[in-house]
Amino acid sequence: MGQVHEHSIFSESGQKLIGPGVELTERHIQALRRCINGDVIVAESLDDLARDGLLQSVDRAKLRVGQRAHRDLITTNGKMLLEAGENIEQHHLDALEASGDPYLGQDRPTTDRRERILMAEVLVEQLEAQLSTMKLRVEASEDADWITPANPEEWPAVEELADFRAQAVEKLRRTFAKIEAGAPVDAGVFEKILDDLMDRLSHHPTRFPQLALLCRRTGEYMADHAYTAAVLAMAIAAQMRWPREHVRTVGFAGLVYDLGMLLLPERIRSGACELTEMDRQRVNRHPIFGLAMLEAVPDVPRIVRLAAMQHQERENGSGYPFGKRKASICDYARVIAAADAYAATTEPRHYRQPKLPYAAMEETLRFAAAQVFWPPAVRALVSAVGLFPVGSYVKLSNGRLAHVLACHPEQVDRPMIQPVTPEGDAMDEPIDLKAVHKDELSIVRPIPAP
Repeated sequence: MGQVHEHSIFSESGQKLIGPGVELTERHIQALRRCINGDVIVAESLDDLARDGLLQSVDRAKLRVGQRAHRDLITTNGKMLLEAGENIEQHHLDALEASGDPYLGQDRPTTDRRERILMAEVLVEQLEAQLSTMKLRVEASEDADWITPANPEEWPAVEELADFRAQAVEKLRRTFAKIEAGAPVDAGVFEKILDDLMDRLSHHPTRFPQLALLCRRTGEYMADHAYTAAVLAMAIAAQMRWPREHVRTVGFAGLVYDLGMLLLPERIRSGACELTEMDRQRVNRHPIFGLAMLEAVPDVPRIVRLAAMQHQERENGSGYPFGKRKASICDYARVIAAADAYAATTEPRHYRQPKLPYAAMEETLRFAAAQVFWPPAVRALVSAVGLFPVGSYVKLSNGRLAHVLACHPEQVDRPMIQPVTPEGDAMDEPIDLKAVHKDELSIVRPIPAP
């Protein structure tokens, strides 16, 4: 205990357990002793293990999406990328592009999952030991002077907005690949995305949710979902009148909170099949794995780490990984929970159509009433995106169809709309229903996208 090794500590199977320069605690020692009966290796890199015949290098150019791994796949940074028997996905290849040719583990039953759990548990205990010094609540600001609305005409057109979003999502995708591979990460990528989002939120608060809901979402890639959730979390926090620095920080948490899902196979991630008990255990641990993956990102605030660990906890104690309730959950995680759930429900999946945004909002409100989600966060979500949410389609009292563009927080059922043809093409000028009497024009009901 108290030792500081110049090199990393690896398991025999190639998993990096502790990086160089980390002072070993008693908890580290206990976890190391439980990893493969205490057999660990101090080495400068995985090349040392390969020279000893414990690992075998593999040409990443020979790997293909859908190919089944016959042995564990380890990145050059000592991260288990894929377990034996699982299929290669695109994000695995992205991670290898960021880190180089991987190694194959020994031809034996995988033990890396156990090692990963044990070392992640050390990080959980360290974080929870700091809870007494962390402020879990965020107090509303009396004067949100950081919000300075600009001319609405300065807000970009949908095509420009979609391009802006696509560029940010691509940056996230590349950064997530590095994190998954255990490669060094420049935190400036997150800072630049957050700077751009805060600028748009502060000058165009009512149009801001368009970045999450009006632009096309793929629903297939983690970076796309993370961006949507981050935008919604920031919009919720702004409606709750959080101070600027807290809005920005919850945005940071929204970008990185779900990294642990990258360690789950697509069949589990998508929810398209019935899960086994082992699958459920892996799902329940993904927030803990996400906490461990954040070790690759420098200077992540403790509250962001806590939000990542708690984002699946629920107000009534029905969440995971620890079944925490209400006041024991930080406000950042409570906001992200609402944003994450609404984003996921309205995203396309290859095995199902997304829910109508109105139906998804109704469901979210029911969950808030049942104390699954934090009611203040869900009320703020409605204020930010509307009862007929931004991006949805509606039928009007005059028989025409319209696309919802923006919401008025004080009149969530009277949004700004764009009349469209039955095929979904824009026609005429946008209409602000807030400025029109209800007897003259109103929304009759939500409809599927044309």
